[in-house]
Amino acid sequence: MMQRLSWTAFFALMTLAGCFAQQKLISQVHLSWSEDPQTTMSITWQSSKPLSSPVVQYGEGNTLSQTAMARRIRYEQETGPLYQVTLRNLKPDTLYSYRVGDAGKGWSEVRTFRTAPSKPPARFVFTAFADHGVTPAAEQNVRRVLSGEKPAFHIIMGDLSYANGNQPVWDSWFEEIEPLASQVPFMACPGNHEDERGIRFATYLARFALPGKELYYRFDYGGVRFIMFNSQDFRDAEQLRWFEQELREAHRDSEVRWVIVSMHHPLYSSTVRRLNDTARIEVLQPLFDKYRPDLVLLGHHHNYERTYPLLSMKPRSHHPNRYSRGQGVIYVTSGGGGKSLYDLTPEQPAFTAKRERCYQYLRITVSDRSLVVECYRTEDNSLLDRFEIVR
Repeated sequence: MMQRLSWTAFFALMTLAGCFAQQKLISQVHLSWSEDPQTTMSITWQSSKPLSSPVVQYGEGNTLSQTAMARRIRYEQETGPLYQVTLRNLKPDTLYSYRVGDAGKGWSEVRTFRTAPSKPPARFVFTAFADHGVTPAAEQNVRRVLSGEKPAFHIIMGDLSYANGNQPVWDSWFEEIEPLASQVPFMACPGNHEDERGIRFATYLARFALPGKELYYRFDYGGVRFIMFNSQDFRDAEQLRWFEQELREAHRDSEVRWVIVSMHHPLYSSTVRRLNDTARIEVLQPLFDKYRPDLVLLGHHHNYERTYPLLSMKPRSHHPNRYSRGQGVIYVTSGGGGKSLYDLTPEQPAFTAKRERCYQYLRITVSDRSLVVECYRTEDNSLLDRFEIVR
């Protein structure tokens, strides 16, 4: 069972942790991909004071034989010096060790990461959740994924820190995810809480290194096309043109085994006082129905809700947990990352296959013939839901 702390005690501990983080030279180390996952890795961190020669030392296996200079990242609301570097010309499917810092001022601890394979592996696992925050449940979710799953990477479908313009909260959140994010690339898409008043997505853009325009982008891993959509700006004409083009190309590309879309806002829901999002349904449902991505990962509603394969909001199968690829689009809302929980309506709608009000995370196993999606409750790590899509 999750150890229970009062909110007063928890935030007192987080304050102490924040004070300690300010005394550390290096903090908030996290990985992501901004270029090819097979041959690059991007690393971002913050320091308690400016570094005269910010570098990453890295090498294959347990070595630290190579050096890459980092660049300073600036934005008006920053709480400390931010640094970022992209390591290039790495070998695919290779374990690397690294540390960040300054030879004259000090280093982080040595950590490891693995590059993506050059050919689709027999199978791989990634994890996901949304609506995370800085809470006991959020911290527990990080520990669950880190200790139990060891994923190739982690996707977070928006609403990351809930800083809402209070920049030290971002510091606390990056400290919270560091044990996982310093070893496993974190691939994010923005939610409404990343759209901070007066600065919009400035913090998100500064503190993450992501591909393309960063607010929306795509990356490939193990023969899977991951398309990350900014559903906060879902009417943006340029993004919609890009989105349809990506869906069309992925559908036609014979080397793409599966297509997975991630975004923040659900189209369909039985969350009390939210329900279906008619505006986003009008804009996005025709694209989903036309191109039928294999899976759509979502957040925003702080619970778990998974649909049957849908076309025009109608289930194409009522099997509880096994579906054929292309039957329809399966939407999975995993908004129980840790921030809080929302109630569900008393009656379950016809399009919903499984739902529950609890903190949770997703474990997704990819192979050539199937996608297996499992949802685990954060509190006791019990299995909430399992289904598979087969070719």
